[in-house]
Amino acid sequence: MITDELARNREQWLRRAQMLRSLAQSCRGIDGWDSPAGHLLEDRVQSCAESIEALAECADELAEAYELHLQVVSVGGRIQL
Repeated sequence: MITDELARNREQWLRRAQMLRSLAQSCRGIDGWDSPAGHLLEDRVQSCAESIEALAECADELAEAYELHLQVVSVGGRIQL
């Protein structure tokens, strides 16, 4: 059924968002060392963590879209694009 597929997709995007947030947190936990190269590494890893967090937010938004679509379909409606 379409509702099962929508629910499955919603859950998959929520899991992806969690995984991405965990990855971003791991990146933030990486310590550089006290040298120019170490500071550069730390800056780059922090930048990556911010980008990964932005991807997690996108995954949350996709999960929310699937949730809204699921609600519409569950009551017999249809989303017109």
